[in-house]
Amino acid sequence: MKTETNNNWRLLFTPDVDPYMNMAIDEVLTRKCIDSEDSTAAIRFYTWKEASCSIGYFQKIENVLKPPNDKIVPVVRRPTGGGIVYHGNDITFSIVKRRMQPGRQENITSFYKLIGESLLRGLERLGFTCTSYHPEDESHRSDKERKPLNGSLSHQSYCSETPAKYDIMIDGSKVAGYAARKSQGAVLCQGYLDVHERWNGQYKDSREKAINLIFENLAGSFKDIFGITLTSSQLTEVEMRSASELRDKKYACDEWNYRK
Repeated sequence: MKTETNNNWRLLFTPDVDPYMNMAIDEVLTRKCIDSEDSTAAIRFYTWKEASCSIGYFQKIENVLKPPNDKIVPVVRRPTGGGIVYHGNDITFSIVKRRMQPGRQENITSFYKLIGESLLRGLERLGFTCTSYHPEDESHRSDKERKPLNGSLSHQSYCSETPAKYDIMIDGSKVAGYAARKSQGAVLCQGYLDVHERWNGQYKDSREKAINLIFENLAGSFKDIFGITLTSSQLTEVEMRSASELRDKKYACDEWNYRK
């Protein structure tokens, strides 16, 4: 198994992509990290073309959503775990990296800790007062409940309702969370950040400007905390073709999204 040896990572920003393509791109980047001789890790920030729901890999969709013909927004199953995330104004990110050397235990908790520290630093640079969630500290728990989407979603299944260690909290509410999946040769982590309602109207004045500012600050904090260099990159034509094919044959299909 190949291992991560290159500290120069790709940095990608793909705005306003449909939910199925977003998942397909992450899988293509993961496959490339495993299969390619150029094992460059990648951090991708992305937004959503339309309001969407993503569900965790292990969730039974019938427990949280109505049948397919009653869908209110597009629903896509992630390749990673976790609960329901409602996407609209959030910024989502993915990290793809090679796994450690054979025989060494991959410490996902330490990985989450680095991600949490990166988000904290980036948000603090933007003027937010936020904390990292620790289960033993009950003061972080939120009394607010996210309302079900027109009655079709069970709030107990929302990712935002169940903070985990190193998730990011503002005023007792979870604003960022993440989940990872280990494959044979790589780790894919997918996370979200939702702070648009807390940014004193700046998001409404210029959504694009606000997103770019968040993106730049988070990229800088990931670079500092992970001890890496980041090279701005675009998806190649080959990557886009592979992702488009994977989108149509997997992530946009009920066989994947409504699997038992």
